[in-house]
Amino acid sequence: MGLFYFKRSMRDVVGHLILIALPVVLIAFFDYIYRNSDLISGIMDPSNSFITVLTIGFTLTFQIYGGALTFETIGSDFFTPMKGRLLASPKEPRSILLSILLTGILVSFIQTAVVVLFSIFVLEAEVKALPLVLLIMLLSIIFNQLLGTTILLLAGKVKTATTAMSLYGAVAPIFIGIYFPLPDTALFRGLRDYLTPMAFANRAVFGAMEGQSREMLLGILPMIVFTLLLIAWLKPLTRKVML
Repeated sequence: MGLFYFKRSMRDVVGHLILIALPVVLIAFFDYIYRNSDLISGIMDPSNSFITVLTIGFTLTFQIYGGALTFETIGSDFFTPMKGRLLASPKEPRSILLSILLTGILVSFIQTAVVVLFSIFVLEAEVKALPLVLLIMLLSIIFNQLLGTTILLLAGKVKTATTAMSLYGAVAPIFIGIYFPLPDTALFRGLRDYLTPMAFANRAVFGAMEGQSREMLLGILPMIVFTLLLIAWLKPLTRKVML
């Protein structure tokens, strides 16, 4: 079942190109715009290159949009007449949902890895502790996939889930200072580090790259808690799919 959904997801060539090419283009574009600007000091951490800051920020951003692969597939299978055929099949509905979710996580992780590796080898981003960084990004992917799925099951409409995730994907990067520098005040530093799950993931990644275990854990632990809460919430929500 998982192989079927993986092959099905890979047919969306345009979607994959957008989720891989667009973040790469934006990383290169913002690096070109700000490279020789005094504003760069308000965006980057002095211990990391600007292109690295952009790479991490835009990769995490497009993981949010990547969650659409999962909830759109669930929507087309369980919120359309196709649902009757699936419920009549010998496969248990929960196992189908799990296959869709795991496939979405795998595909999103592949997209993330391609963007990060392209940035390293072509754009010359310096991503230290790469295996650890990729593991943190995997946790971020799992959270975003679960979040989109939860919103879909609550609302019962793909459009609602798409709107909510798109809004989150538009707002969250602003508060970690990717598009433009934020004032260097306690308030904005707090927003950057604590406002959104993406902020925690960003903090964990840079903590890992800088060898700061405390910062990494302060980012990872809330992400794990949020993820476990979504998993617990999804269990009763999946009953809606089976009715």
